[in-house]
Amino acid sequence: MKDVSYWWALPGPAGFLSRLVSDLASSGIVVVECPRPAPEGLVEAIKNKLAGGIAIDAIQFDGSRIREGQSIVHELAMSTGIAGSSIGTIGDFLEAAGVYETAFVVDGIQPDAVVTWGAFIRAVKHERQRTSAIAGPYLVIFQPPGLTKDNAARLRGTAKIRRVVGIASSIDTYAWAAANGTRFGSGLMDRTAIATSLEVAAWSRELLGDMLRWDEEDQLFPQKRLAEIAQATAWPFPCWENGLVDLWDDAAVPHAAAAVAHGFEAEVVRRIWVAQSRTILPFVDSARRGLIRKYIDILEERTSVQNPYLRGHESTPRPITNPWELELNDILILLSSDLTDAETKGAVAFRNVRNNLAHFKPVDARTLKMIADWWELFLDILPAAVPGWSWPRVGQKLMLTVGPSGAGKSHWVEAQGTKSISVRGLAAELRQKISGLTPEGMLRVARERAAKILEAGSDVVIDHTHMSAKERRINAQSMPTDLQTEYVIIDSMLDEKLHRQPDQEKMIRESHLLFQDQIANCLIGDKLPNVTVKDKRSFKI
Repeated sequence: MKDVSYWWALPGPAGFLSRLVSDLASSGIVVVECPRPAPEGLVEAIKNKLAGGIAIDAIQFDGSRIREGQSIVHELAMSTGIAGSSIGTIGDFLEAAGVYETAFVVDGIQPDAVVTWGAFIRAVKHERQRTSAIAGPYLVIFQPPGLTKDNAARLRGTAKIRRVVGIASSIDTYAWAAANGTRFGSGLMDRTAIATSLEVAAWSRELLGDMLRWDEEDQLFPQKRLAEIAQATAWPFPCWENGLVDLWDDAAVPHAAAAVAHGFEAEVVRRIWVAQSRTILPFVDSARRGLIRKYIDILEERTSVQNPYLRGHESTPRPITNPWELELNDILILLSSDLTDAETKGAVAFRNVRNNLAHFKPVDARTLKMIADWWELFLDILPAAVPGWSWPRVGQKLMLTVGPSGAGKSHWVEAQGTKSISVRGLAAELRQKISGLTPEGMLRVARERAAKILEAGSDVVIDHTHMSAKERRINAQSMPTDLQTEYVIIDSMLDEKLHRQPDQEKMIRESHLLFQDQIANCLIGDKLPNVTVKDKRSFKI
């Protein structure tokens, strides 16, 4: 593990030290309240900060040496090597050359000497104000534990106070773990295990160090190991003064083992739930958005201003007109006949986990493993938020054949020698494997296969009979905008098409007329930014 000095250099602890030194520079005296035993490295961190912050030496002084009626100024002076007899007054002490650039860090004050130290602090403060002192000597006084409010007030008077409470946040805990070599993995289980260790250990560096060495199962569900630690030590009832409770992200958080030892097991369960919520819910939302992204063409039709989706499980159904606002249950309803079996089962698993976490119920080990497996599958079958983010940029392009039935598109594709996906051939293949596959589903599969070819750095053609404007737009928008999509417009004279397919006269004529109505938008690439057009209508076969 890193040296403890690194901990005091983290944002939260370092901020506390900076505020303490700033107070000391402006007033000369600071009283520090801290739990006992004092946090490891605190005194040394204060001394180092004084040396670096206001360039003064710090002397650690054992306050237990002072008893009621004993001269504090003499003892402090002698700790610097000055003869006590040379210091007659507080003024002499403040002006002594040997202590002028010195800070005294005083700990160990005994309860029976509180009044004596209180009188000394008041006298020093008064003398500094009277002489308008702007330098040392400086006093950092650690307030002894167990004082009543009245006795604490007698000690510190009007001196500035810095309380060592809540100085570290989750940011500091995460940074400490990272500095000690902890890395979040990419998988759901790994990320949840580390997050649970960080959340359960909270501000305790020692417990965190132990948990990060446990195996993954104990990190994910640490109750058994914590119970063993709780039974191995006679833990006092946790409080701030004994160092077993601290503010962490603005909540009073007990040491996990002490909490278990005193019947606060629910606090550990809460932290497990927090860690799971922080890590699992983003995965759930990524799965939700991936399904929306994959089926956006269908969802835009079924969730629109013209055709709003009414969320029926609410007492007052709210119309949903934006597909991206759909929850997993909505998606399961709207796409009940469109999702694959795997997508349906995965979406149900993610929905149930989301509902558990939304109702403050941690996920059990079996369920966590199950959704981790579903996530790995969804990574392969759902499109990424940024299309083509991992593809090489080698100038590969997606070509879409655009034209009516019988125009000669397939012949053109064959002549190019480019990898291609025939939607007609794909339909024949998939209908033998998947019952009830829709035209939209076939095009979706075609895009997925085209993406695999593009990912390898090769051009690919999607060949489809009379690709509609909507289909062209969806295909083009599946491409990164820094890579080219090309419409290849292919057509021939009507009589030529009829000659080639005389048995399809009605279909050929209808397709020919429909295409003529849409050719204008095709020629301008449907006004999409990454689309170029290659007009091959003069092609003859």
